[in-house]
Amino acid sequence: MSATTLRPRDELARLQRELAKGRAVLRELRDTLEDLDDRLDLARAKKRNGGKPGIAWEQAKKELGLDDA
Repeated sequence: MSATTLRPRDELARLQRELAKGRAVLRELRDTLEDLDDRLDLARAKKRNGGKPGIAWEQAKKELGLDDA
């Protein structure tokens, strides 16, 4: 039976499965794009700050109020 000869209920179920697959692909694509955007931001920051001394993690936590105090 081809897609055009499916009963309406079968066609609806098939379309719902296809829609679910499409949504999953879009979620994965969005996540991938967000990851790439984050990596680009990091690369830009490294280039901008190249050669500058960093801050020790303990000092950064204290300045940001993240100490376990």
